[in-house]
Amino acid sequence: MVVGLYNGNGRDELRVNLLNDSRYVHFSCLLGGTSQGRVRGIAIAPRVGEGHIGYAPGERFSVWYSPDYRHLELMLTPEMLGELVGDEFERIGDIQSGFIMRATPPGSRTIDAATRLAQRVEHQGASPLLLHAAVLEFLGWHFEGLNRNGVQDAVPLRERRRLLAARERLLEDLSAPPTIAELAMEVGLNQLKLKRGFRSLFGMGVYSLFQRHRMERARELLYHYNVTETALMLGYSNISHFSTAFRKQFGVLPGEARKNTLISVQCPSHLSSGISGSA
Repeated sequence: MVVGLYNGNGRDELRVNLLNDSRYVHFSCLLGGTSQGRVRGIAIAPRVGEGHIGYAPGERFSVWYSPDYRHLELMLTPEMLGELVGDEFERIGDIQSGFIMRATPPGSRTIDAATRLAQRVEHQGASPLLLHAAVLEFLGWHFEGLNRNGVQDAVPLRERRRLLAARERLLEDLSAPPTIAELAMEVGLNQLKLKRGFRSLFGMGVYSLFQRHRMERARELLYHYNVTETALMLGYSNISHFSTAFRKQFGVLPGEARKNTLISVQCPSHLSSGISGSA
């Protein structure tokens, strides 16, 4: 099982021809920019937020990415995928044919899961359990997308791009969020569209999303730092406010979560899925 996160350099387009020499089933999501590809004469042009499932061992691809592309990919062997999804496996298509190439429509849950997994890959200190959880969530919403029969989100593509940019900017610094006015101005949306767009595309309000990611980051930091250090790193000057916010999110105080974490890391790990990340 491999997770790959790929980013353009902001200056140069990327055009490559390649041979797929692996047996992985690929689950991908375009998080920014533009991409196009072709295999077996089939054109592939995912929209931002759209998922894609591919299985094409031994096939040659031609691909193009814009300078600002951001692409997430989860790769699993058919055997591993079968273990994870059981009877759901056949819904991706006939893998015995040796070729599957299909899109899953963009949805708020798929985009949310993809961006969360991308952040787990980027945070080198993320716990293995949280990384595994993000992988399974991303995979699960891909399969859920297969049930939607091509029904698309109501958010237009151009607006979706701006909302994804707003989300990335919002989560850039979890100790100091921009105001809604600043965020709206930076991405070129009015405040009403920004607020409505977040609820439609990500399933929650701007600051609810920020706070959720802030607390998830706090849970990761508690693996390595005490409660006071974690609170200060996330911009809290009042430790009790941090503790209240953490308990609201997870149902336990940060001190209790840290204690449980320290106990758990002393126990032997039985996880062996071999997740790796790259950026």
